Formats: sequence, C-alpha cells, structure tokens
Amino acid sequence: MKAALLTGMRAAVPREIPDAVSASADEALIRIAYVGLCGSDLELYHGTSKYLRTGQAAYPHHFGHEWVGTIEEPPTGSNAEHLTRGTVVTGSTMLSCHTCTACRSGHKNLCLRVREVGLYGHAGAAAELLTMPAPALTVLDDTETAEPRPGHVLVEPLVTVLEGAVKLCPSPGSRILIIGGGTMGSLAALVLASYPVEVAVLDPASPPHLARLGIKTVANLPSTDDGLYDAVWECSGAQSATEEALKYLKVGGRAVFIGVPSAGTRLNVSELALNGQSILGIRHGVDHYPAAAEFIREHPQQIDQLVDRVYPLTEVSAAFDRLEQPRERPKVVLKIG
Repeated sequence: MKAALLTGMRAAVPREIPDAVSASADEALIRIAYVGLCGSDLELYHGTSKYLRTGQAAYPHHFGHEWVGTIEEPPTGSNAEHLTRGTVVTGSTMLSCHTCTACRSGHKNLCLRVREVGLYGHAGAAAELLTMPAPALTVLDDTETAEPRPGHVLVEPLVTVLEGAVKLCPSPGSRILIIGGGTMGSLAALVLASYPVEVAVLDPASPPHLARLGIKTVANLPSTDDGLYDAVWECSGAQSATEEALKYLKVGGRAVFIGVPSAGTRLNVSELALNGQSILGIRHGVDHYPAAAEFIREHPQQIDQLVDRVYPLTEVSAAFDRLEQPRERPKVVLKIG
C-alpha cells in the first residue's frame, strides 16, 4: 500500500509498504481518506520530538494521528454491529490498555501502558490502510451518502480542547484569554463561544480566519489590572508565551496549558502561589470523541474555515514545507485516498 514516511530529519517521502491487516476480531481495517498535520508531526520532521529522544520512535517513522477514513473491513467481535463497511470513522490517538490502575479508575488518558497512533506503539494513518481496535473508533457519518471531509481530521485536536473545558468549567461572565490563533487556539475559541463568557485570542499575527469566524483578537494587552483575565488558555506551545501566561491572570485566576512548550520552560511559581493562581495541564481528551464528532457535525462551515491546503500523499514533502510557513488558516491536510 502507499504510505508517507519520515525517513530522517526534514525528509518526508511517499513509499510502498506492506498492506495493513487486521490481527483480531476486535480490529477494523480502515481505508484512510485524509490525515491532518500538526506540531507533533513537525517535531518528528525536525528531529526534535521527545519520542525520538526517548527511543519511543525512530526513523523511518510512520506518522499520522489526526485522520478520517471509511471502514474497509468491519470488526467481527461483539458490540461492534454499528461499525459497518463504508461508515465514516475516526479514532482515538491514545490506545489505552483498559486494565491498568489509571484505566480502571476511569482515567484512560492517564493509561500507564498507552500506545499512540502515529507517534509510538502503533502504525500511523498516513497510509492507504490502518488497523484500529473497535473500541477506539468513533462514527462520524453512517448514512448512505457518507463521505469523509478534510475538516473531519480536526476531531482529534478538538477532544483535547473539550477536556480543557470540562476541567476548567468556565463560570458565567468570566473573561478568558486564549494565547495562539492556530488550530488549538481556534478550536478553543469556537468551543468557549458557546459559554456565557467573554473570549479573546492573543496572536500578534491576527490570523484572518479568526476574523471570518467572528472571534475577537488582540495583538497586545494592557498592563493594568483592568486588562487581566479570569483564565488564560495557552494553546501556542511557544516557550515565551507559556512563561508569560501568568502575567495576564487575575489574582485567583487559572491557567490552562494545552500547548506543549519545549523542555526547560520556566514559570514563576512564587508569583503563582502569592497570587493564589492555579495551573491545569491538559492531556488528550480520550473520552470526548463522540462530543467532538457532534461538534464537527454541528459546525461544518466554521470547521472548514480552519483548513488551509490539502496535498496529495505524493506531495508530502511540500505539505511539511507548508506546515513550516505562516498561513492564513492553520490546518494542513494530506489526501490519502
């Protein structure tokens, strides 16, 4: 089957690899339609990923964890009758073991033996076929006219935003600042817009797609207390933005860290304690895939505004080049099928 692989630093190439084959009755074989590229893929491309440093991943690397496709061969195990041939599905990046202490206590996103699709422990989706365990799949469309769309790949980043909303539970009337107008920041703004709160996105570039979505943007902030926020969502992953997040918070405010900065990022813990502020680190929202799928179905035009360009698999190198550049819209997508 055709696939895209990272064969070394800054080397993304199309390759022929052996076909994926289901190994058990509980696995489905998926024909992949689209794969989204994100910051984690870019780190693998640059050779700076923690997965490479820790030995969890190595070149050649089969990437791709934001994906949508159709079921080619349904699972034959029990409780999978809804997964029929042709159904449009996506799947969890995190494949939890369901047996460790964390999983049994209801915290699958903290699984002690987790594998992650396209990152470590499980083949990526940047290929014509992918096997997935049935419990990890989420149905996006099972109608007779079902077709995968590029915007469907945004289910995967959206689940982490939903995890942040559940953990924070914004209070009515709160003022919330989102740092970064990329994929995560844009999705956070769309989700938080459904709450009775005031939302603004801090991004010096003032991305045009945010204005088209009716999202308020600010390029800089006043230093007075009147300009401070009840909550700050750091979604850029930039070291400088992470280190400065606390200075935008009111006394007693909460910082929500969704972006992942580089190692060595520093925070003023003394300031945090004296101001009675708190931090929430958000790990993948593995339990929110059905809710994310519903959000995508209810907001198709807004979601489509986040898709920049769609490249064929044969142009995977150009797709990564695009991912490195400033863009009017955040999400770069590979068309596989």
